[in-house]
Amino acid sequence: MSSHLDYSISQPDYSMMFINPNGEVVGKLDFNGWVMTFDGNAEESAIQFIYFVSQMFSQRLKEEYQRGLTEGKK
Repeated sequence: MSSHLDYSISQPDYSMMFINPNGEVVGKLDFNGWVMTFDGNAEESAIQFIYFVSQMFSQRLKEEYQRGLTEGKK
């Protein structure tokens, strides 16, 4: 009995979507081609991006503060 296996390797998606609090995509940066492209509402996308970054830094600062506090109590 002969068997045949077909497979394909999909390309990764190098894009970033900006989603507002309502769950709607408000913009997309696409890095998949030779040129980066943007489609959507630039102002609202920027707001969502800055909010995301600020949340990441806020969490990291809280973790580092707690770690320093714990180390200082030793």
